[in-house]
Amino acid sequence: MNIARQIEYPNARNYFKDAETRGKKLVMGNMNTNFWLHREKINFDFVVETAKRFSDAKVFIISDGSNKGFYIYSDTREMCLKLMDISTKYAHAEIA
Repeated sequence: MNIARQIEYPNARNYFKDAETRGKKLVMGNMNTNFWLHREKINFDFVVETAKRFSDAKVFIISDGSNKGFYIYSDTREMCLKLMDISTKYAHAEIA
């Protein structure tokens, strides 16, 4: 199960710039990206529903490091959301 957590837009842009500089940006359609998306349990139905909030939704994926994650952002609205899989963050007993 995915949730979206809001990230400060200027911070997110810095994360993206740093990831590109360090070679940590993943590109959609790449085989390594597909493996990463599967391993991180990214739900594309959730991605599509989340992206509908923005008229100019863009995706940025950081493969590893402290800012690792799947981000959806809008330059027009200057807003960024980071998708998270809550099933890996919490034990099932804690959710119930």
